[in-house]
Amino acid sequence: MCSIFLTNKPTLDIDAMNRFIRLRGPDHTEILRRDGLTFVHNLLSINGAFTVQPFQTDSIVTMYNGEIYNHREFGDFASDGHCLIPLYKDRGALFPQALDGEFAIITVDFAARCVFISTDIFATKPLYVSVDGPHFGVASYESALHGAGFAAVKKVPANTIMRINLDSPDCVEIGRVCEFSVAQYRGDFDAWIDAFERAVQKRVANCRERVFIGLSSGYDSGAISLALNRLKQPYNAYSVLGKEREDVLRGRVAAMNGRTMHRYIVPDDVTRSSARRHIDTQVERMYYKTYSAQGDYNEFNLALQDDSGSTGLSMVCERARADGCKVYLSGQGADEIQSDYGFGGRRLYPHSNFGGLFPENLATIFPWPSFFGSSQESYLMKEEHVAGSYGIEARYPFLDRRVVQEFLAIDHRLKNARYKSALRSYLERNAFPTAFDVKIGF
Repeated sequence: MCSIFLTNKPTLDIDAMNRFIRLRGPDHTEILRRDGLTFVHNLLSINGAFTVQPFQTDSIVTMYNGEIYNHREFGDFASDGHCLIPLYKDRGALFPQALDGEFAIITVDFAARCVFISTDIFATKPLYVSVDGPHFGVASYESALHGAGFAAVKKVPANTIMRINLDSPDCVEIGRVCEFSVAQYRGDFDAWIDAFERAVQKRVANCRERVFIGLSSGYDSGAISLALNRLKQPYNAYSVLGKEREDVLRGRVAAMNGRTMHRYIVPDDVTRSSARRHIDTQVERMYYKTYSAQGDYNEFNLALQDDSGSTGLSMVCERARADGCKVYLSGQGADEIQSDYGFGGRRLYPHSNFGGLFPENLATIFPWPSFFGSSQESYLMKEEHVAGSYGIEARYPFLDRRVVQEFLAIDHRLKNARYKSALRSYLERNAFPTAFDVKIGF
């Protein structure tokens, strides 16, 4: 969980713009001034060698936040980020299309007089941009751009590659990172299950820091726990007591591999107060934007600080960081893609778009608002802002490119047969204790 900042403004208050984004990268801050641009990179070192950014050649500078899981496809690199400049030179501005990872990237080509910025498919790593007359800025958080004096700030959309002209700043979209197929042809869950276990495996491979999850009695965290057990991967698991089925949690703890540590968190007044105080002081204020394609629900005034889910996540991250964990495997995305917060046409939450009833022709609804935006965007930013404030990197196996594609490919009748049918099949095949047919959260 690093953070990045770039601007051509000549005068900066680095402390002001770096206040919140620095927490995402507590291991090292590097400031580079080159040809009228200021680059700031805050490093959280997780995988590979300790690697200071930005990366440079004679005419190209790039820096990024996240992990590139397929970097070895492009060469033998000491750290995954070293693949970015060679890949840009080989494939041009649309090079993020070749990447399998979770990332936000800034690449400056001084010879071409352009800046290229990109999110990953779901914008799991935040990126914001502002253009103000002759000046522009790009940063991991909105607050960094406001701290640099920019007023009108926009979030870079998911699945988007953009270009900024250095000589006459603008910001235009030039491509997509991924195009999904919406053909529904698979008659079983085997390919999805294989993709999911591979997604978990790649997110823990060669990781020198301890991994953790927030473990509930529901589907999403249960599937991640099950995959980690089957991979014999060491990890920590934290369960916030309250709404959870304790019998299910006990069964899950009993099923854990021998290198797993589990802790219960009791959300008493002291624990909640500490978690809330951290959010109030260490996380910039941001507002969710959740809405429904059915047009009867819009919510734009709920702040992250007022969401009980943020408090629960803060409690988990506080405990995990104290235990030395730096990598969080999140269940974000499962609800948005596999259930739409509904089932059989019935909306379980008001921002559901089609009640979880997948049509025979998926193209008629794809992409639904929360596939890339709405609650997907809002809750990803919750995960990123809260985990990032503890210097923890969040990773998202349910938003892996192949995991999503294999789910989309499942026949609509199988999708609709049971609530979260693909996940349920995985959990049932392995007899993993689960509170089925309910949605449980903090």
